[in-house]
Amino acid sequence: MLEFGPYRLDARRRLVWKGEALLEVPPKAAELLAVLASEAGEVVPKEELLRRVWPDTFVEEANLSVNVSILRKALGDQADGRPWIQTVPRRGYRFLGAVRAPATTPRSLAVLPFRSLGGDEADDALGLGMADALITRLAGTGRVAVRPTGTIRRFAGLDVDPSDAGRQLGVDAVLDGRLQRSGTRLRLTLQLVPATGGAPLWAERFDEEMTHLFAVEDKVAERVAVALVAELSAEERQRLGRRQTESLEAYQAYCRGRFFWGRFSRPWVEKAMLSFHEATAHDPRYALPHAGLADAFLVAGFAGALPPREAWALAGESCRKALALDDRLAEPHVSAGFLRLLQDWDWDGAERELRRAIELAPESAGAHQWLGLVLDLRGRRDEAARTLRRAEELDPLSLVVSALVGLHHAFAGEHEAELAQSRRTLELDPPQFLGHWAVGSALQNLGRHDEAVGEHRRALDLAEGTAFLKPVLARSLALAGQVDEARALLGPEAQVGTSPYQAATVRLALGETSRALELLASAADERDPWIVILGVDPMMRPLRGQAAFEELVARVRPA
Repeated sequence: MLEFGPYRLDARRRLVWKGEALLEVPPKAAELLAVLASEAGEVVPKEELLRRVWPDTFVEEANLSVNVSILRKALGDQADGRPWIQTVPRRGYRFLGAVRAPATTPRSLAVLPFRSLGGDEADDALGLGMADALITRLAGTGRVAVRPTGTIRRFAGLDVDPSDAGRQLGVDAVLDGRLQRSGTRLRLTLQLVPATGGAPLWAERFDEEMTHLFAVEDKVAERVAVALVAELSAEERQRLGRRQTESLEAYQAYCRGRFFWGRFSRPWVEKAMLSFHEATAHDPRYALPHAGLADAFLVAGFAGALPPREAWALAGESCRKALALDDRLAEPHVSAGFLRLLQDWDWDGAERELRRAIELAPESAGAHQWLGLVLDLRGRRDEAARTLRRAEELDPLSLVVSALVGLHHAFAGEHEAELAQSRRTLELDPPQFLGHWAVGSALQNLGRHDEAVGEHRRALDLAEGTAFLKPVLARSLALAGQVDEARALLGPEAQVGTSPYQAATVRLALGETSRALELLASAADERDPWIVILGVDPMMRPLRGQAAFEELVARVRPA
């Protein structure tokens, strides 16, 4: 890799760039330029040039002069009027420009969702799925920090400048791609772009039958990896080429599931479940869709879409299938950790599973963020802070990591810090309900109840049927003195989808302490997922010190 003036020479791939434009330089001319530039300032004899550019081949000296002429035409003159290549009569040629080393090889990377040129949702899903597959493969080499799929998903379907995206994501380089389907063929154009701007570090086009999609992914993964790392070990090449399925139908269904899953709300999570189920039907031995189903059932239990015990049973079945098929995947270990916590209150087992996920995927922000939460719930604040800090380093724009940092402050009673962090969460993605929920909860903890009502109304509007946000708003209304609306919004506590834990927080805000304790006991009996935050939840301050409450805390979280 050599740079001179406005040019960048990739000697190994025999490519010459001027700014962001790829010059039309024949391969042999590029090889000749590489030899001359590597000996800048020195006269390189014609015989040596012929030997190095055309090894083991007899060619006429005229070939040399023809290629020098091609280079002079392509490069033009230097800014001071001198040619880049000087002819030294009867001896050879000398490169006159100042040659410099290129920028440091990128150590961090974001793979943007490949954009569909046809505007088809199925192609957008495929573009996100292909990006997800490359993220997994490239991160698996351990040579480069790769932003996770959750962070880059926000760019799906958007036409963004890759360098701008790179700066937002805090990485050195961005892999940007466009895909287009024409009949049974897939056209893919990719470039690896420095976040600082300038010429791409690597670019290539692929035009293949859709049936060759996996082969294209293999090529892309290896070529991007080689652009980032000079040499790959045999083991790293093996990891790059590792596939989860050979079924194109299963893979496409899984891509749709991941695409739908990223929209978080209940209708989209349900669509994701259907896609994951379809993927397992096409290939029952494909582990990733089972891991996706485990996550979806866990979310369904949290959001009230399924009764908790039913959700945990279904999540456990999917999790066990995923681990049986591939216990080296980090995702099902994260799911297994939460099942141990929510279903069994096995705190040590939950922590072991999450630490195992980190062992398998050290660069996974998700594994770190959830371990940080479990450590916080166990009261190990210093460890939690370090773990969440690592998650932030790995994924600085993660909505979930930011929200968990806000919770970290909330659990400690640091509510001004909680509010400041929650506002940062909201800034990351204003149309998502999570930021509004976090800001409203922080305002509530600070006693600013009228403002909290406004944020929680907005969160409920954005959540598209997420049941647990109704009691969240009802509690804010109760604390703001709007008791009738709070009671109406809470509705019958026995209705499907109502969390007894969340209902207890509303009763407590209404001053009905005895009823709140009854509901908390019911939440424990039903394995309501929210019960695990009982010991650190700032909403439970009025109950602390009461014998019935402390006994319940000890039952859920043994010392």
